[in-house]
Amino acid sequence: MVNHRRTTGQTALRRFIACITNISKLTDSSAVLGILSLAWVLSRSGTKPSRIVYPCQKAAATISYTVLFYPLLASLACLSRKLVSSVQVVKLSNGGRLVLVLILLLSISTLFSGSAVYASFHIIDPRNALRERITPVEGVTSVSVVHVDDEVEEALEKGIGYLGGIEGIVPEGSKVLIKPNIVRNQAPPDTSEPVIVKAVVNVVRKQNSSTIWIADGSGEGNTTGNFQSLGFFPVAEETGAEIVDLNHGDMVNLVVPGSVVFDSFTFNRIVAEADVLISVACMKTHSQAVVTLGMKNLIGLAPGSIHGFPKATLHDRAQEKGDNYLAGVIVDLCKARMIDLVIIDGRIGMEGEGPHEGTPVQLDLLVIGTDPVATDSVASVIMGFDPEKVPSTELGQQEGLGTNDLHKIEVRGEKLEDVLRPFKPATGHDSFQMFSSNYLTFYGARTYLVYISVICWVVTFAFLLLSKQKIFFRRP
Repeated sequence: MVNHRRTTGQTALRRFIACITNISKLTDSSAVLGILSLAWVLSRSGTKPSRIVYPCQKAAATISYTVLFYPLLASLACLSRKLVSSVQVVKLSNGGRLVLVLILLLSISTLFSGSAVYASFHIIDPRNALRERITPVEGVTSVSVVHVDDEVEEALEKGIGYLGGIEGIVPEGSKVLIKPNIVRNQAPPDTSEPVIVKAVVNVVRKQNSSTIWIADGSGEGNTTGNFQSLGFFPVAEETGAEIVDLNHGDMVNLVVPGSVVFDSFTFNRIVAEADVLISVACMKTHSQAVVTLGMKNLIGLAPGSIHGFPKATLHDRAQEKGDNYLAGVIVDLCKARMIDLVIIDGRIGMEGEGPHEGTPVQLDLLVIGTDPVATDSVASVIMGFDPEKVPSTELGQQEGLGTNDLHKIEVRGEKLEDVLRPFKPATGHDSFQMFSSNYLTFYGARTYLVYISVICWVVTFAFLLLSKQKIFFRRP
């Protein structure tokens, strides 16, 4: 009896080992491994696509694409090539031509199926990827993102309210310099719109400011003439603000602590006299600086009467120092005269060949913050650029002007993943994007790829059913 039980146990053990061995041999086949991996992905992620971000699902999707779809496509392509070559020397029979068409249909179906699987399971939704990047770890600073309907001033007050209110930024009775973007005589979004500047003046006036300047130094043309042509004189008349051309007037010298490119700057005296500096910037791409936002807006502080037009010596000195993206000049300007509040007008931005020849993009947003690096970083993310790659925010973080670490920025108001709208970069700036254009194109086409794959397979099987007798049962 004991021997019988022992024999039975040994037999069961041998069968179990044989079963395990057979399974291991089965998985030696790349095709089987690819099918099992695809089945795993579909079963685990089909009902809950968000699971595709899990490491096991991503690994399975990669395996199925690598060992199943790609080899199958390569094999079909090789076979098609041989058949096409044979057509050149041998006249195919009717059945041979049908086989060639069938292989072509199989190749196309496999190509689109592989692309659909790759786009659907391997490429993560950009918004989900962004959500992982912006999960707060520690709050160092806050930036507000607010949606604008028709009431710009109301949205502005709401955004500033998220930061604690204007009273925490503009002291009672202070002198305030509002710096819009009046780079030249060109309509928004190339330049700031009067309505946003008027809203800023009205909010600031509630603190009984003693003086409010609306000031800039245009890079092209006469600044005062540009202000007038773009409709800012009525704003000044209605609000009691004073328009100033920063390219001319009484000048003072300000030292740049820890300079990168410039040791000092000569500014119009009001730049130094102002108790509060508010940078009211446009949201645009830039052919040299990658983006032009709150920090880059300070280029207008440098007087053209000293630096030339369009601020030529700034660019020349930057080139001498190897500062190809103007980041050093921008950071030096921000060090010489610290920004107290950044307001980025993203109601209509500009993508492509900015800052002048780009395409308008409607976002209906305002981005507001007291940390210029953090505020520009949040705006950069909305535009699809990585603030850890954008030269001005990267250098600004290194030089202690603020943070570009999204984990340390608390975004109040709209969620970044909900307002993400990747801008087309200027020529040569693709590497600064969070998501490449190919990535976004592939992700956006995933649904169409699935539909096309289904149609291709339906056509392939229909062709096979209709012509199977001619292909498989033809006479020699």
